[in-house]
Amino acid sequence: MTMPTRLADKIEQLKTLLVNAEDFSVIMNYFLDDLVPDPAFRAKGKPLKDKTIEQRFRGVLGILQERLAIQSAGPAQMMAALWLKDFALAHGAFALGNRLGMVFYFRDLDMGLCALGALDGSMEVMFSRFSVYDGVDPSKSFHIDRSKRRH
Repeated sequence: MTMPTRLADKIEQLKTLLVNAEDFSVIMNYFLDDLVPDPAFRAKGKPLKDKTIEQRFRGVLGILQERLAIQSAGPAQMMAALWLKDFALAHGAFALGNRLGMVFYFRDLDMGLCALGALDGSMEVMFSRFSVYDGVDPSKSFHIDRSKRRH
């Protein structure tokens, strides 16, 4: 398979992986290895000001904290959150308890991926693909799945 070189093609490839891949590390590795270092990708990112997306990030991270029983003095802390308007793509970095994470989300798909890495030297990384459903009870509006499982 030929790897895309244009930013728009790379983002389309990321979307395809997000929707179809069963191994979530493949998706996040593509994001981190092919998109993040791309100067065009970095140039397009502006600070995220969309409160709805910020709430979605917080909601997903809250669910992960609860389901994974991550001990933390408080909720996840977003360290950076950026928006690429041309691609309806938000991404960011956060701290949650003793873990650091990355998250990205496509508004047009209402779908994203989160990766949480341990800071204890274990090299453990937990991935979660999520979908957001509008018009649903907020406690049930996020669906999260794990590698090899589909929603």
